[in-house]
Amino acid sequence: MDHLSSNVRQRFEERLAQAENRQLPQRKMRRGVMGKGESSSFGMAVRVGSDLIAGVAVGVGIGYGLDHWTGHKPLFLIIFTLLGFGAGMRNVWQIVNAPAQEAGTQKDGRSQRGQRIDD
Repeated sequence: MDHLSSNVRQRFEERLAQAENRQLPQRKMRRGVMGKGESSSFGMAVRVGSDLIAGVAVGVGIGYGLDHWTGHKPLFLIIFTLLGFGAGMRNVWQIVNAPAQEAGTQKDGRSQRGQRIDD
C-alpha cells in the first residue's frame, strides 16, 4: 500500500509541476502590469528619458570640450550633439524592443502559452 501511495504521490507531484510551469508566463505578465517588475510603465519611461538625456549630455560635453580645445566654436558642439542624440535614440530603441525578444520561447522549449513547440 505504501508503494501505491508513493506512486500516486509522485504522479501528483509531476502534474503539479506541469501546471505550475503552464502558469509561470501568466504570473510574470501580472507582475509587469502591477509595476513590481523591471518592465513597469513608469520605470520604462524613466529609463527611456534618462538614456536619451544622458546621450545628448555626453555629446554636448564632448563637443564643447573639443570646441574649447581646438578653437572651432560651433563645429564639434553641433556634430557631437547630433551623435549623442543618435546614441540616445539607439538606446531607447533597444529598451522599447527588448520585451519583444523575451516573448518567444522559454528555456524548457515551451511557447508563451505553455505548449510544446514541437507539438
